[in-house]
Amino acid sequence: MRRGTGGTRLRRPAAGLAALVLAVVALAAGGAPAQAAKARADGRALAATVDLSRWMGDMHGYLDGLPLNRIAMPGSHDSGSWSIPADPGLCTSGWSYGVASVDPRLAASISRSQRGSLTDQLDQGARYLDLRLCFEGGQWRTFHGAPMGGLFFGDATGEAASLKRWVDAHPSEVVVLSVSEAAPAGTDASQPLTRLRDLFGSRVAIRSELSPTSTYGDFVKAGKNVVLIDGSSAVDRPWAWHADSMSDRGSYPAGDPSWWEIVKSFFKGSPPQQVYDQTLSLNQAALARDPGADAGRFFVLSSIVQPDLQIPQLALIRLLSPFFPASVRDNYLMYLANGLNPQLAARLRSDWRAPALARHLNIVAIDDLGDRPQGDLQRAVIDFNTVPGRTG
Repeated sequence: MRRGTGGTRLRRPAAGLAALVLAVVALAAGGAPAQAAKARADGRALAATVDLSRWMGDMHGYLDGLPLNRIAMPGSHDSGSWSIPADPGLCTSGWSYGVASVDPRLAASISRSQRGSLTDQLDQGARYLDLRLCFEGGQWRTFHGAPMGGLFFGDATGEAASLKRWVDAHPSEVVVLSVSEAAPAGTDASQPLTRLRDLFGSRVAIRSELSPTSTYGDFVKAGKNVVLIDGSSAVDRPWAWHADSMSDRGSYPAGDPSWWEIVKSFFKGSPPQQVYDQTLSLNQAALARDPGADAGRFFVLSSIVQPDLQIPQLALIRLLSPFFPASVRDNYLMYLANGLNPQLAARLRSDWRAPALARHLNIVAIDDLGDRPQGDLQRAVIDFNTVPGRTG
């Protein structure tokens, strides 16, 4: 009996030691997840590991007291262009219809700037969507320039309905939706915005109650997580935010060059790096600029490629199409974007974190938002919200 008791006495300390060792091992192995869970609980998740589909809610500890127009957030440029097919129908009221009608496939190649649906883009961290709609054949379709994508308003499987479901399922995520229209004369251009307002209902922010300088916490407490911006100035209602509530502060790359400039660029070769350098230079100048009257507006940094000067190169690529992969031939704008985006991510991780630049960052509009490893470009933007004193 004593041997048994003594054995028990010996086993108990051993069991305690084993438990202690296991606890230390568990702490060492599980320390990071435990800290991440704590960070999520107090709203201070790290941009490197945050769930991109709910990053605002997970980081609310950083965001609650910040004006919405001082929160660094990814956005997608020409968000609805993802569904433009290789051989598209054309929007007859689109600004580039005349040129696009000469070669619709070439036009599609420089018009498609995203590869995921609108809800995919939201899941990938975008909180600003640049939505352009064309009224053609009695229906509203997404488009860019002239090439058209899919139907926007449809049955329960349509994109508008999908947006509604996403917004309802993510009440902590505030989405800025900029809507512009192209339509024949006589069309009621207010239809898209009005239908979206009816769809989102009470979630739509009222501009007489909230503004770009209202805090993220104000929007969430009010249950308003959709901002509808009337890019075409077609609606004068309190829920339709005016187009001048946004500014790019000169960051949008120069466009619409003369055909003489395009021809010259063909003979010069016009290497894409010149296009990238122009974008990054304009971006940095916009970040360095004192916002002045724009301080009360959303700031959309247009970190995008202007492909116009590359049209001759694309024409040559199409002529020699057997020698080029489809990713270049049929998705030329995204091909260019994939050269720019790593350089953009590098600037966001380094030079642009300087206080004089970092404090101005708000929306960063991106081409081909989702084609980066682990969402590193989006995370580079979101991480600005953790920079101490950035909004001072």
